[in-house]
Amino acid sequence: MIIQKFKMNTTTNKILCCMMLAFCLFTIQVVGQAIQKEYDIKKLAEGVYSFTWKDPLQNPIEGNSLFILNDTDVVVVDACQWPSSAELMIKELKKLTPKPVRYVVNTHWHDDHIQGNFVYKQHWPDVEFIAHPNTRIDLIEQSINKFPSFLQRFIDERAPYEKWLKDGKDSNGKELDPARRKRVQRLVDFYIQTYAEYTSVKHVLPDHLVSDSITLYRGSRIIKILWLGNGNTRGDIVVFLPKEKIVATGDLVVFPIPFLFESYYKEWIQTLTRLDNLGAEIYMPGHGFIEYDKGYLRQVKGLLTDLVAEVDKAVKEGLSLEETQKRITLPEWRKKFAGEDANKQQVFDQFVLAPGIEGAWHQAKGDKVGE
Repeated sequence: MIIQKFKMNTTTNKILCCMMLAFCLFTIQVVGQAIQKEYDIKKLAEGVYSFTWKDPLQNPIEGNSLFILNDTDVVVVDACQWPSSAELMIKELKKLTPKPVRYVVNTHWHDDHIQGNFVYKQHWPDVEFIAHPNTRIDLIEQSINKFPSFLQRFIDERAPYEKWLKDGKDSNGKELDPARRKRVQRLVDFYIQTYAEYTSVKHVLPDHLVSDSITLYRGSRIIKILWLGNGNTRGDIVVFLPKEKIVATGDLVVFPIPFLFESYYKEWIQTLTRLDNLGAEIYMPGHGFIEYDKGYLRQVKGLLTDLVAEVDKAVKEGLSLEETQKRITLPEWRKKFAGEDANKQQVFDQFVLAPGIEGAWHQAKGDKVGE
């Protein structure tokens, strides 16, 4: 499997991080398949259903959703990335209930959790959106304001492959045989399809902001929306159902490989401790499969704890970023998350090691996230 390489650094804007999540795993070998992603809808409790993707690393990488069916309405957690995926979710939701969606909670600002908002608005004009104040700020500054340049990247990155097809050879002058030409054509088609999805997006800002916590009483249902501290972003909120002991974690917890792009590494550890202490028994991560114990949450916490400790030690010894990157490889954690799977090992290197070591090094030096 050939994974497209990219270099992340803490000056890279966050919308580019999200795009790389969608394209990092993108392989010329498998891209020829039509994008038909399989999903699961699972009943977690009475009136509570998860929507998860069967392959959480399949492109485009998109977040899970939680459907909370109440006495007279529905609360949804996260709205996916592609408009077509949001439409699919809504189609499945309408099979479960005719009740309208009253609120959509966005756990954080990343596009794979928030861009489907407008699709919900099209189906239910009265729906309102809930998020943390920092999510609203970052959605404006990091996504909406940079969206035109983000779209241009799709055109720019597609252009070399289109030239290959036109010239019949790659950038090194190697002739494209029929099989390779077919794969490149399908790669170009993927770029075109993705660009079409993104250009249809209409950004929707949250209507209600939760700085600390708020409780929704929807008939007999109690829904707690909580900010437990900085983590994957500075606006991560979780949605906790205390009676059912179910929590939607957003990207504070991601399976099978965490996303450590421009995050708040030290604070994230404490935030996970607070999440652990909520008393939940069922965890719906931002990506990946439903967890029925705290094992994976604590595994992520352990990874972050060791990452921060090793980077802090390197900085205290005066090591440069390059020296720190050469020293720290976290082989035991790489094996625990990726096992012997070569694909997952590469994902661990690109989603954990590359951004995590660089980001934690800058923060240990006193730099702010994003600088």
